[in-house]
Amino acid sequence: MKNWKRIIKKLTYNMIMFVLGAISGGLILLLFIFIFVNSSAYVTIPEVKGESKDTAIKALKEIGLIPLIQGVGNKVLYTEPSAGKRVKKGRHIFVQLGKIEPLKVPDLIGVPLQVAEQFLTSYSLNYKIIKIYNSDEKIETVIDMDPKPGTIVNKNDTILLKIASSEVNK
Repeated sequence: MKNWKRIIKKLTYNMIMFVLGAISGGLILLLFIFIFVNSSAYVTIPEVKGESKDTAIKALKEIGLIPLIQGVGNKVLYTEPSAGKRVKKGRHIFVQLGKIEPLKVPDLIGVPLQVAEQFLTSYSLNYKIIKIYNSDEKIETVIDMDPKPGTIVNKNDTILLKIASSEVNK
C-alpha cells in the first residue's frame, strides 16, 4: 500500500514537472519567434510606376526588397504591394511590366461639345473652350483643336477646343 502511494506521488510530481517544463519551453519558443520575426527592419515601397524595368529593380533592391517581375514590356504598370506601403526588408514585391503607349490628342473635330468634354474628362485631360462665331457649322460643335489630333501630350497639358457658336467669346 505504501509503495502505491509513493508511486502515485512520484507520478504526480513528474506530471507536474513535465507540464511546467512544457509550458516554460513553449514560452521560450514563442519569445524567440517573436524576437526573430519582429527584428526585421521595415521599409516603404518606392513609387516606380512608369519607370523602366531596370530602374525599378535597382530601386527595390537598394532598400532590401526582392522584385519578382511579371509581364512583358519595358515600363512598370504597378507593384503589389503598392507604393507607399510599409513592408519588412527581404519581402518579395511583384512588379507588373507592360508597354505604356503615349497619350495622343483625340480627333474630336465635328463632335458635339458635351461628348468632347465627357471624352476628355474620362482620360483626365485638361481642356479650355473658346467660342468662335461660325454660322456655317452646327452650334456647340468642335470645329478646331490645338494641339492638333494625333499630337502626343502629357497629362498636365491643356487642349484648346474651338467651338462653333452663335455668339463671340464673352
